[in-house]
Amino acid sequence: MNTYYRTYNDVPKQLWKRHVRGSSLVLLEKLMDELTGAKRIFISFFLYNNPFLHKFLEDMSEQGCEIYIYSIPLDGYDAAVKQLYKRDYSEENSVNFSKFDYAQRTYNRISNNNQNISLKIFPHTYIWYKVKFNRGKNLFSLHNKSIMAEFENSVKCISSSCNFAFGDPPHSDSFIVIEGKNTDAEKMFKKYFSILDKLSYSINEYIDFRKTYYDFDYIVNPVNLEDTYSLDYFTAPFIKYNGIGSNHYVQEQIIKFIKSAQNQIYICAQHINDIESFDENAASIVQCLIDMDKNVVIKVLKQTRPENQKQGDRTVSTEEALKKCSNVSQKYWTPTIHDKFIIVDDKKMLFTTANFTPTAFAWEENHLMSYEVVRKDGRKETVKRRNTFSEVNSFHFIEDKNLVEKYIKHFENLWNKSAFIE
Repeated sequence: MNTYYRTYNDVPKQLWKRHVRGSSLVLLEKLMDELTGAKRIFISFFLYNNPFLHKFLEDMSEQGCEIYIYSIPLDGYDAAVKQLYKRDYSEENSVNFSKFDYAQRTYNRISNNNQNISLKIFPHTYIWYKVKFNRGKNLFSLHNKSIMAEFENSVKCISSSCNFAFGDPPHSDSFIVIEGKNTDAEKMFKKYFSILDKLSYSINEYIDFRKTYYDFDYIVNPVNLEDTYSLDYFTAPFIKYNGIGSNHYVQEQIIKFIKSAQNQIYICAQHINDIESFDENAASIVQCLIDMDKNVVIKVLKQTRPENQKQGDRTVSTEEALKKCSNVSQKYWTPTIHDKFIIVDDKKMLFTTANFTPTAFAWEENHLMSYEVVRKDGRKETVKRRNTFSEVNSFHFIEDKNLVEKYIKHFENLWNKSAFIE
């Protein structure tokens, strides 16, 4: 069976008001359309708290669909209350809730009501430097938004830049669908979900775990996979490829992909600032752009500027270094850009759930991580654990004329709405 690619892109018209359905009403509807009729659905989401998506999945489960969801602990959800609007965006129809509120409701709903819906927790944390350990600020490594949906005669592998999260602000976003039978994407997704399932806790198992331990006590050791996938990858603390940490390995593939450019490169992400990784053994995608032949035209499009970040020094360094390149143009659109892709020579592209940051491609086994914990009696204590440092994301290298053309149009639309970095 052939491999078929589809994409859905959305640029919000309402840029500042948060909607109860999440950051993109359009993409949520398209996602549910793509999942309709599936026999089994596997979901790996950074945040799983959208009541509209969950109600749709409940209806699917009542029709016999088996649904397996993997996400982060409730402590990873922001407890800050936000004003959220309904379809007409009127003040009188707005409500006030936090991401945590609806995550808790959704998790409880699954625990109490859903026999055909399984929710498992992957509590792996990752930090390079010491951090405080508290709700909404905990750095859980599960960052991807990936779905595998099994149908009677095909399998759909879906990756998204959109979180589909209740409480998210409006963003430009997109997701891709790779459909077929026995595709490379299917093989990679099945391997990923198989390992993730073995390493994740049911809700009851997680509750028992937390009676004795903190999330940072959850230790992950990687398994080595032979790279037979070629186009579709996951980075994760539990994956190596050919003996190399998955984040390092995939970054190597991205750099090779960028270096293949003869004419032009378009790169778009919320954050682009990996000029100096936390991990000295990681390379730099920004540096790869800087080193490109000056006849290759490069356009860099992003959301965040230094003033939008608590630690903007790397963003300053990235912008200043790229300004020195005569072939590079930089634009930004705050707070809208959330897509994550690279286009090379109008012929091929990379779609990913990752940003191009100092952490996205860092990898280290037995990395010493330090956490500041406030005990019940108020004492502050630094706790150290050795664990695998890695961020979980998906990556897809695609050469499909129609798909690439759609992303070129999407990029140009965003580019025309954005401002130059002077």
